[in-house]
Amino acid sequence: PGFKLGATPSRLRRAHATPSAAHAVEQSIERPRAAAEWYGQPPGKNKSMQPKLLWNDPGLPPRREDDVKATVYSMAFNPSGTELVVAVANLVLVYATEDGDLRHRLRGHKDLVYTVSYGREGTKFASGGADNTVIIWNSKGEGVLKYTHSDSIQVVAHNPCCDQLASCTEGDFGLWSSTAKSVTKHKVGAKILSAKWSNDGQYLALGMYDGRISIRDKAGQEYKQIEKKAPVWCLAWSPAKEDPGDLLAVGCWDQTLSFYQLSSGVA
Repeated sequence: PGFKLGATPSRLRRAHATPSAAHAVEQSIERPRAAAEWYGQPPGKNKSMQPKLLWNDPGLPPRREDDVKATVYSMAFNPSGTELVVAVANLVLVYATEDGDLRHRLRGHKDLVYTVSYGREGTKFASGGADNTVIIWNSKGEGVLKYTHSDSIQVVAHNPCCDQLASCTEGDFGLWSSTAKSVTKHKVGAKILSAKWSNDGQYLALGMYDGRISIRDKAGQEYKQIEKKAPVWCLAWSPAKEDPGDLLAVGCWDQTLSFYQLSSGVA
């Protein structure tokens, strides 16, 4: 309720406007070689299109039980793109993106770090993980605030328009703000798998394991709800000016991709 399914972005409508265009899109997905030839670039012939490795870090820490490299669970650029924050093992690593210089190796967590997010002003970033803890760091790599939930932290997400952070777990989500005295927490009925703020920072979309998508306002109150039949693994709000600003894309475990239009005038 409150959403219209099938609000297709204008770019997708244009791409499927004619049979020939639809055929080209199908080719690009199913037959890479034919698609490359359709675009006039035979595969493997255009050296300018070949990716170039700028740097890598061969020294990532091993998992605790063996010598296999630990999983990189999450990463986030700062707004200027000059630094990359990475969650790996129980560490938060901060790299210079130009040359891969490791600027900070942060050890504030006692267990695996699952998620990181950088704030819009570039002065703070956050991390959360299996130790049920959220840590807010400044750009110098100093921990400035720590708070806990009762379950492991699945996602942290900064509001793109103000100094506000959402931290999501298996049983609730919290909202921290630099202007509030404490973290407000709100119970949910299922594990939160994904979380995205709308581009104007007014709404937070939460994708859950039971297939529900809960749209919350900045205060954490539920505004709308969508029901799917499978876990919601990813969400994205359209940033395009030509499309309505409240277009939400949803990716599910049941192999579906859906678009929903938030209708402000419908309850």
